[in-house]
Amino acid sequence: MARSTSVGPCGLYCGSCPINLAGDYPELKARLSKTLHCREEEVTCNGCRELTEACWGNRCKIKLCAEQGGFSYCFECSRFPCSNLKKLATGYREMPLQQLREIREMGAEEFRSLLHKRWTCSCGHPISSFTRKCIRCQE
Repeated sequence: MARSTSVGPCGLYCGSCPINLAGDYPELKARLSKTLHCREEEVTCNGCRELTEACWGNRCKIKLCAEQGGFSYCFECSRFPCSNLKKLATGYREMPLQQLREIREMGAEEFRSLLHKRWTCSCGHPISSFTRKCIRCQE
């Protein structure tokens, strides 16, 4: 599976999402299945903009809310930042809120161009947005 380049409505870069990355890293998939209390085959996602029925993100309250409101990103909503987004941001050290502000200021295309660089370790493997460490070398 290739690393997704999409950005979710919440502002997280799918290419740094542990669930998305688990498709390429079996040890991560095994760890996540234990943490999330599910079978390994359930730890799968193609990215928030390329979801299939089997993807983990189909159950995401934030994604569903944005879809129902007709928003591409949460900052377009009058309730931004809502309690669901704030709760998510707390677990990711405020990264979703920071990245949503960056998208709003610079535009989605320009923002997407910096993401791969921001979330790739010097060893060439992705950095997890949850731990802010490289998936492979843990730097």
